[in-house]
Amino acid sequence: MFSKLFLGGILVFMVGCASLPATLVTKSKDPITDLTVILQHPQANQGKEIRLGGVIASIRNEQLQTRIEMVAMPLTADGRPILHSPSQGRFIAYIHGFLEPLEYTKGRLLTVVGRFSGDEKGKIGQYPYIFPVVQVSGEQLWQVQQQVQLNDPFWMHQPCYSFNCDRWGNDLMMSNFGVNGRIVERVVL
Repeated sequence: MFSKLFLGGILVFMVGCASLPATLVTKSKDPITDLTVILQHPQANQGKEIRLGGVIASIRNEQLQTRIEMVAMPLTADGRPILHSPSQGRFIAYIHGFLEPLEYTKGRLLTVVGRFSGDEKGKIGQYPYIFPVVQVSGEQLWQVQQQVQLNDPFWMHQPCYSFNCDRWGNDLMMSNFGVNGRIVERVVL
């Protein structure tokens, strides 16, 4: 009985983690989530709903809207940009109103939903580029959270038998003797 409740609780937790934030929900069931689809067939996708995300390359507040240049990245099922994935290209997101440039800063992760409204000519450095344009109806800023993950699971830890031990047998100098670990990055709200 307990195991069924435990498994049910895990499933509810996993489903909750994979849901889209309310700001990224679209009216259509299958919005375009890959910028390369738009780049390959811009005329056929004119006016269609999209959900795109990635890294902010630049931001400029205009009189009635904010122009954000984005480097597109693949998204997870819950709309988060996948870290360290290759770029799909760049696009322009127009968001109605003023956005604080210190909050929507270069290098920050952002996902937007809206409609593909055409192309805009511009440059990346001196290179001419045609940017797909999205009229945004919702957006979600993300944060990157870093954690240190030890390679040795806690149940495999060997007790300490030296002068560097605490009273529970844990080595107080463990970090000085090459404990293996890695930094794990996650995208969070």
